[in-house]
Amino acid sequence: MFGARSAWLFYAAIGCSACSVEQNATIAQPPSQLDEAVFACSVEPILARQCSYSACHGQASSPLRVYSPGKLRQTPPGDIDASAAPLTQAEHDANFAAASGFGVGQATVDDNFLLKKPLPSTFGGFEHTGGAIFSGTDDPQYVAIRAWLAGTGSCP
Repeated sequence: MFGARSAWLFYAAIGCSACSVEQNATIAQPPSQLDEAVFACSVEPILARQCSYSACHGQASSPLRVYSPGKLRQTPPGDIDASAAPLTQAEHDANFAAASGFGVGQATVDDNFLLKKPLPSTFGGFEHTGGAIFSGTDDPQYVAIRAWLAGTGSCP
């Protein structure tokens, strides 16, 4: 018969033999740090022009909230001049943080939600409530955001 120690070793060996090491598939990693300067000169103007409407990306519940002059501001402006004033550093930082949150987790840059959502479905895009923003994958706005996400963007 087995003693208590022998029984424990027997069951431990059986339990370990049933375990296997799971190997996760490797995916291309996004750049370790998305370039904030490239975002400010190439991406933020696109988001401010195309995405900063209060009814859409101006809602607190929106995963991509975008501040821009004349539209959504972090602090409600007191007058038209304050509304049209350049973005504050805090607003720039918030825009960068919101967009950067989409910069991780996809198998490839081309799978990125910032690219797929506003892309027409004929090009593999999703159904954006506001309609397609990009005309296709050769649209200069698509190209600029893709380059930033890939870590190859630059300022014009």
